[in-house]
Amino acid sequence: MKSGEALRLLSASIILAALMISAASASGYSAIEDDMEFRVDYPVEVKVGSCYTVSFWMKAAENLTDLLVVFSVHYHRDSQVETLYSETIISESEVEAGWTKSKSMQICIPREEPVDPYLRADLEFSYKLNGSEKELDYEWYMSIVREETYGELESELQSLEDKVSDLKAEVKDLQDLVEEKNQKIEDLEEAYQQLLAECSSLKASYQELESDYDRLRGEYEDLENAYSSLDSAHQSTLISLEKLKTRYESLTSQYEGLSQQYASLLKDYESTLAELRTYKDMYADLKSRHEDLRSRHDELIAEAASLRQRISDLESDYQSLSRIYEATLGESNLTKNALLAQTAAVATGIGVYALVSRRLERRSRGKPTEQAEEGNERKVQKILSGRRITIPSDAAARLGLKEGDRVEIDYGNGKLIIKPVREEPEESAAPKSGGEKDKQAPKE
Repeated sequence: MKSGEALRLLSASIILAALMISAASASGYSAIEDDMEFRVDYPVEVKVGSCYTVSFWMKAAENLTDLLVVFSVHYHRDSQVETLYSETIISESEVEAGWTKSKSMQICIPREEPVDPYLRADLEFSYKLNGSEKELDYEWYMSIVREETYGELESELQSLEDKVSDLKAEVKDLQDLVEEKNQKIEDLEEAYQQLLAECSSLKASYQELESDYDRLRGEYEDLENAYSSLDSAHQSTLISLEKLKTRYESLTSQYEGLSQQYASLLKDYESTLAELRTYKDMYADLKSRHEDLRSRHDELIAEAASLRQRISDLESDYQSLSRIYEATLGESNLTKNALLAQTAAVATGIGVYALVSRRLERRSRGKPTEQAEEGNERKVQKILSGRRITIPSDAAARLGLKEGDRVEIDYGNGKLIIKPVREEPEESAAPKSGGEKDKQAPKE
């Protein structure tokens, strides 16, 4: 019974493999027209993230002019169509009968896994025969495999067939063991019948051969014990076989569960890896900005030290001028006026420098000096993955922005300015653009 089930399983596996091989081998198309003959070889199924070759061959049966052949491959995903390949593979002004041409194109499938993906390929022929224009169009589809191809399924099927062969061999060994035990039981039964016959023939001399009879009786009991032991071993073998079958089914279900967990973990790993790359890019950008700010901070500190030294020099000059002024109080009004003018100039320079020094100190401490311009509003937005930002809905409504509109991005002087692009003549738009730039320029 176990052998029959194994044979049925093996037969079903062989039939499935034959169907898979026959389905995977259908990968070509040829057509013979009155004016030409062509053939296209392509894979029926393709796998995401892989590249494949499509071969084209053509032969002209008549003299043709203005021959043009365009080959295109379109990728359908999530109700969208993306053109992976589009090229004019043949462009001849005139060909003669018997002219042939062949070309190979390589198509690479993206890594995305959309819902129900497939490839659609088009071949478009246009030519003239005896001055009359003719057109021919051929379209075919290629399915996309996400996880396993027919070849991988065949390998998995071969592994299962090997396991079935091993189980069949094990079952055959168990059957041989059972047959051996049955043969021993039959031999014991024959010996038992022979002993009964001998017992019947020796009843007349029972008294004389009582000792021999006791000995034979003991042997008979030993044989019965051996028979019982063999029968118990046979039952134990059957139970072990059922346990093995149950364990095989349990291991099969565990293997399917582990396969699903592995696929899920693989997707999580790819997602985590993509996020890690994004964070690395953000870290590199922040590091470069930090180094730039640190260099500017050091330059401002050096400039502040230079300005402090200049203040000290101006103060010393101011004190000297004060002493000279006190010494020349009795001189003429003209001299007094000259000294007063020099003193006022020094005081004005000190005041201007103090104002500039305070501004530089505020910059070095990181305090903002720019204020929002009158009539403008500011929003703080977080930079998303891929350096993307979201325009607030109220700002988009005020500026009349909607999905699909174009915007202009200006950057420089530590600012990033996003402005809508208006469809206006260049002469009228130029003054407005310049005004906006002047309005948004940072105040120094």
